[in-house]
Order: sequence, then C-alpha cells, then structure tokens
Amino acid sequence: MSQKYKNGTAEKILLTRLGAAFAALVLAVGLAACGTAPATDGAAGSGTDAAQEQQAAIAVTVEIDATAGEGETTTASVELSEGATVYDALVATGADVNASDSDYGMYVQGIDGLAGGDFGDMSGWMFEVNGEMAEVGCSQYELEDGDVVAWTYVTEFTE
Repeated sequence: MSQKYKNGTAEKILLTRLGAAFAALVLAVGLAACGTAPATDGAAGSGTDAAQEQQAAIAVTVEIDATAGEGETTTASVELSEGATVYDALVATGADVNASDSDYGMYVQGIDGLAGGDFGDMSGWMFEVNGEMAEVGCSQYELEDGDVVAWTYVTEFTE
C-alpha cells in the first residue's frame, strides 16, 4: 500500500508542477505580448526612443535638370536614413543611374540615358546641395533633413 501512496503522491506532484509550468508559460506569453505595444507617453528609458533613433529618417528633395541635353527637369522627394549621401538620394528617386566607383567615390556617368560626353567632350552631370557646389564626391556628401540636391546636365564645364 505504501507503493500506491507514493505513486499517487508522485502523480499529484507531477500534475502540480505541470500546471505551474503551464501557468508560467501563459504569463510569460501575456507579458511578451504587452511588451510589443508601442509606448505612447514617450517616457524615458522605455526602449522606444532608442528604436526611433536607429530608424530616424531625413526628407530630401532631388531635382534632375536634363534640359541642356534636350531632356526634362524632374523633381522627387525622397526619405532616407540618417547618414545617406547625395548618391543615395539620386538612386532613391528611381532614376536610371549609370555610375562607377572612382578614386573620389561614385562617379555618375549618366542619368536616365543621358551620359557625359553625349553633347561634347565637356558635357556631363554636376550636382549642388542647397545651391552650393560640393567639394567632395556625391557618395561622400552626407545629407541633412530638408536638403535640396540639384543634378544638372551641362554641355560645357565652367567654374
């Protein structure tokens, strides 16, 4: 009889432990589900601020002026990650970009089928940011929120 008693007690203990484990699992899943809801109060230390910083974005306007090459002028607004470059913004417009890596970073040979050299030896693409010529290549110039990038096709380079 003592053997039966031990087995019965063992079964009760096992069932109690399984029940407790199941309850703990349900509680953990419930807490995890609550933890995925976004914080709306902006409380410091919520973890939401860090996630937003990693996904911070900038809005940039990109103008592509191909009129000197008998093309059109187009304008696009693009959203990019912080640290994006002029080249990244150009690619983000969806334009067909023909570029290659050079000693100075990416060199844009052509945009939407209009390439450097198509209208003479001194023709090609140049860019400005906020109306100023850059002193670095397009893949080295980091943009800021609100910047306006102008890509202009020129038929004769003048300083």
